[in-house]
Amino acid sequence: MWRNLSYAIFLLSCFTYAELSDTKNNEWDFLIFTQHWPATICRIWMEKPTHSCIMPHEQNSWTIHGIWPNKNHSMGPFFCNKTWSFDPDQVKSIETDLEESWGNIEKEQSLYSLWAHEWTKHGTCAASIEPLNCELKYFTKGLEWLKKYTMKNILNNAGITPSDMKEYKAIDFHNAVKTKLGFKPMVECHKVDGKQFLFEIRICFSKSLELIDCEDTHMTNTDIITNCKPTEGIIYPVNEKPPKRYLIQLHRLLSWLRWFTV
Repeated sequence: MWRNLSYAIFLLSCFTYAELSDTKNNEWDFLIFTQHWPATICRIWMEKPTHSCIMPHEQNSWTIHGIWPNKNHSMGPFFCNKTWSFDPDQVKSIETDLEESWGNIEKEQSLYSLWAHEWTKHGTCAASIEPLNCELKYFTKGLEWLKKYTMKNILNNAGITPSDMKEYKAIDFHNAVKTKLGFKPMVECHKVDGKQFLFEIRICFSKSLELIDCEDTHMTNTDIITNCKPTEGIIYPVNEKPPKRYLIQLHRLLSWLRWFTV
């Protein structure tokens, strides 16, 4: 009885908040599902010497950044209902899975900080459709999509595997995803120490949650939707914590001294 009552209250809360969120200014056209690569996130975060990372238990696993509603030809909307704060109790039943698959790589941040940010900025906008109209549905859908469309398997099937030495091109990642799924992805890079690292791969869905081609938000007018420089190599690094920056600097200093004294 109590279980049924709790479920009824849960459904009512989903419906109520979705109604509050559904305003004309918050309309959107499609969803971007973003997976990011923990090794690159960690490298970015550890550019500050005091920072450290929490890596996923499963080696070489991709994790979720978010599900982002977007309008055609523009980014957003964002923060569609600022009164609808993230409530950790709503996702307690999937918290263990979220920690592993949608966790915060940045160790110095709180457990809930990423989820709270994604929910308030994007989830409250996604909540205008019934399949995503509350926290539990929104985060559960992310876990389902990660399992079904994990980039680890898609890239492995195309012969693309993590390596700190080998370099790929943006077209390699684009082709791997399009060949497998049949639709254009977005490929995102980030530069660390002057080198181009694979950062995120995004796939897109219609409001009916069907896969569609992603739209070129970078306005590059090319077949490949990417912020990566197409002529430069891209490192898809091994998914482990990089050495502390001060150790890298020390190694460089010792190498220079060794060369200088020869």
